[in-house]
Amino acid sequence: MTEEDFAALVAQLAPKSRPQVEWQDHSVLARGLGRMIWWTPPMTRAMFFAASKHNARSFRGQAMCPVPGMVWQATGTSLYVYAFEGDGMPTQETPLFQAPLFNVWASGQVCHGNAVAPVDGKKGETREWEKFLFGSRFTHPNFTEKDRLILGEDPAVFWKMMVTKPLKTFPKKKLVKIGFKVGDLLAPDFTARASKMTAQGEF
Repeated sequence: MTEEDFAALVAQLAPKSRPQVEWQDHSVLARGLGRMIWWTPPMTRAMFFAASKHNARSFRGQAMCPVPGMVWQATGTSLYVYAFEGDGMPTQETPLFQAPLFNVWASGQVCHGNAVAPVDGKKGETREWEKFLFGSRFTHPNFTEKDRLILGEDPAVFWKMMVTKPLKTFPKKKLVKIGFKVGDLLAPDFTARASKMTAQGEF
């Protein structure tokens, strides 16, 4: 039986089991244990900010703003995001930094708020998770300590400046170290370890 014969037979007897070539997204670094890890290079993204009555440092505005390279991890129910230096694909030895975004905890976990996570059939699609984060409203930094999110900067002042007059690229020297590498995300117990991460001023 030739390969063509086999494909034709399966198409007739079990069309849902027909062999298919599956596209592999080059941005995906790892899959397994109910998790998916991928990366995105530095780029400009649409960002939407909304004032929150729960935080005086929040503000209203929107613009195309630069963001650093990012490493993402989706667990099916939660999203974790981290920043990294450079613009090429990270390796397991690449250091991770705090994602310099509102609504992100010290663990890297994104606070969902009113945003809706991808539905079951879309949870394996990286763009759906990216849309979940950047399509939502950034309401406030998750730290009262102004230096924890963006090194040497009040995050509200920094992002207001970005909205008013965006830089061409995100300043890498402003990233905050967190002591993890990309390879740490592969550990079976990483999400449990991440949940224990805290930072001064986190609420």
